[in-house]
Amino acid sequence: MSVDVTIKNRQFLKKPLSIKDVIMGKYAYGTVDEYGRNTGKHVPGDIVVYDPKKIGRGVTLPWNRIYKDEISIRLNHLCTKYDADMFYDIVRNIMHVWKTKKFEQDGNMFTEDDIENVRKDVDKSFFDLMADVGTASGGKNSNYITIFGVMYPLDLDIETIEKFGQEKDAEGYAEYLHNMQSQDAFYAVPLIYSDKKKPDSFFGAFAITSGTPTVLPIVPKPPIGTKNPKTGGNLVCDMFVASLFSYEKKKIVGTMKYSDFLEKADVRSAPPVDKTHVLLPGLSEKKMAELAEFAKENPWEE
Repeated sequence: MSVDVTIKNRQFLKKPLSIKDVIMGKYAYGTVDEYGRNTGKHVPGDIVVYDPKKIGRGVTLPWNRIYKDEISIRLNHLCTKYDADMFYDIVRNIMHVWKTKKFEQDGNMFTEDDIENVRKDVDKSFFDLMADVGTASGGKNSNYITIFGVMYPLDLDIETIEKFGQEKDAEGYAEYLHNMQSQDAFYAVPLIYSDKKKPDSFFGAFAITSGTPTVLPIVPKPPIGTKNPKTGGNLVCDMFVASLFSYEKKKIVGTMKYSDFLEKADVRSAPPVDKTHVLLPGLSEKKMAELAEFAKENPWEE
């Protein structure tokens, strides 16, 4: 349940929007890659705008052409109060730049004077969603729900989210999402390969680079939305491996089963990021060399 706003330029001589009209010197933005990670850069496609001091779910909009007639922006569901503040801040500024008196939200027309009341309705609907997110998401068979955050995908604890919603704890929820995403770390996703000897078999490989703090899953899985190229269904990997890359030597010094890597690098003891991920501190070159001693030439063939 997102909130979508469309703003039309009513000026006779239509002024195109610039990205400065959106970020206003106080917000940040970046394009999200195919794995849901914020690149911090801009390439044609959807961008996510966010407050770096309060990182939540952000505001998304397409930014791959000149906008001078109309633009649509989206406030994502399960957002924070700061995301909503930013969303309507952007709406107001675009209205001022284009000198338009109305905006369309979910099929209804509103003026700038309506924003305070509209915002109250939005806050209520989001709290209601949070309070029963397990049922709303069909997540009763799991203890977490996966969403796309500003910086990378997040596996949120359903019980925790419902508590925030039931208690209407907007600040607590905002801090919860910000703390998950304010890490200066690489969010690892596995590259998927097919087994040459078993064409219907797939394995995933995580890259672990020395000296690089890395967000890693305790239970590995393919990237969200990865499809089996032959069946079109969700792809399932038969195994996962960790490729150990030495920054000093500029090469892979070994590859091992991911389960072995979790044990030998004591990954499970690392600080938690979300329900299923931890933050592994950057491994020293000495530690990488020690791990490489357990490496196998072709661990996916064992």
